[in-house]
Amino acid sequence: MAGNLWNDVVMVREDSSVTLSCFDSPPKSSVLVTWKMMSAREDRWSYLLSANCIDGQTDGRSSRVFGGRAFGISADASLIFRAKAASQGRYSCVIEQDDKKLQERIVLLALIKLTLTPTPPVTVDSTLRLVAQVSPSSVAAWGTWVSSSGEQLYTEISHDKGSLLSKLPRITSKDAGVYTCRIRVHGNNDTSVSEHRVNVTVNDRAVFSFTDVTPGGSRSMAALSRSLVTLTCPPILGDYVLLYWEYPDSKRMELIFQFDRWRRSSTNTTKHHLHLIDPASLAAVGNFSFLLSPALQHGGVYLCEVFLDDKVFSQGNTLSVLHGYIKPSLTALDLNCMYSERSQVKTAKWSYVQDPSRRILQSDAVLGRITTSVALPVTPETAGRYACTLYLKNGNSVQYMFTVTMANIDPTVSPGTALPPAAEDVSASSYVSSFSFLLFLIPMIAVAVGVLLWRQGYCVTHRSVEQSLSHHSRDVENIYENPDDLRQTPPQGAVYMDLKPTGELDVYKELDRYNQCCS
Repeated sequence: MAGNLWNDVVMVREDSSVTLSCFDSPPKSSVLVTWKMMSAREDRWSYLLSANCIDGQTDGRSSRVFGGRAFGISADASLIFRAKAASQGRYSCVIEQDDKKLQERIVLLALIKLTLTPTPPVTVDSTLRLVAQVSPSSVAAWGTWVSSSGEQLYTEISHDKGSLLSKLPRITSKDAGVYTCRIRVHGNNDTSVSEHRVNVTVNDRAVFSFTDVTPGGSRSMAALSRSLVTLTCPPILGDYVLLYWEYPDSKRMELIFQFDRWRRSSTNTTKHHLHLIDPASLAAVGNFSFLLSPALQHGGVYLCEVFLDDKVFSQGNTLSVLHGYIKPSLTALDLNCMYSERSQVKTAKWSYVQDPSRRILQSDAVLGRITTSVALPVTPETAGRYACTLYLKNGNSVQYMFTVTMANIDPTVSPGTALPPAAEDVSASSYVSSFSFLLFLIPMIAVAVGVLLWRQGYCVTHRSVEQSLSHHSRDVENIYENPDDLRQTPPQGAVYMDLKPTGELDVYKELDRYNQCCS
């Protein structure tokens, strides 16, 4: 007996027929069977019926009306009645022989009420609530709702209230069918499960329209590219959430994320840079939120809509993304900052951290981008930290920082750790390495050419060189400044080498031509 209170638990729906057995195996001798009841609101037993029983069979059926309810004893000494709200409680069957109690069996009668809201047939796109209410609440040990296809639905159990809740959001005609509530109660064998069924029908000719909409505020944010940004939703633990994205500096909007917490299904069209934060712990957190790792093009407006039953709650997140990169040339380093969702941007500025008062030249030729240049080679006056700061109209700001040194150039960001360069950009260090290599290569080529000329000196006589210089002395001071003039009227016997290659192999082609001339 569970806590010396009852031997077994029987769970039925209100207004259903109830049969409570008195014994597992009928006695062989003549006994007296007596049924008593103690309701949930009482603390004493009330007599109901009694009957003589021989070899498990009563000597005749008997019945009685008690508390406005009719009770009867069947041929096998079972108690029969129709369950009402007042029927909940404990029932005792006492078996006596010669005024001596041989056995007593106590059964707890629990009631379960199944409710469908709204009442079927249900309109398409509405949310159907399936609720099972158990009384007394303490008897429910475990429970779940099961669909007509046998799929176990996500079910929330409240042991204090004795309720089991499941929902079918955005219902369609495919959801129609018989749904089963399975419950295991305290006091029964673990394998003993009580099942109760309801029929769900859908009106597929009508579509539900949400009219109760609560708009929320809009957050204005700025973030560095590839940082982590939290997109918040209304503080409501809804049934499902939809996330819309309005493209930056545009009015184009599309649905990018859907999550149904009851069906445990989601659709994400953004691949890897957006995900729902820990959907497994939504009940503990209390609301939906998303984590975004944006690139420059992922700025814009993110509209989160949370649906709870027949209500809608919305929350906007306006995001500007700041992205920095370096574009080097042979003479300068161009430090660039680009930003998206310009509608909420107040201004963007460059500053030299070591001396904020220094005037920094910047270019605003293209909307959404500012540029400043650092001349090469880097000097002590130009080395240091350069900050690109984006200011929003609401006062928020975000900063991308570059550190330029005389030895190397490494881009850094603030706040947070250093960000990797974008996929379409090349890091500053690789450009500096290429530039350094080029500076090393030019004198090596010049030395090689000089050695070659020295070794092949018999082909280029002093006379021919003097002729070439004297012939053009009035027009050109250096033969390498304007070699086209030499091509027009080359002196007889002179050889001209073009040191302005248009491709990386042109120098070697000129050397080959020279060797052929001298061979």
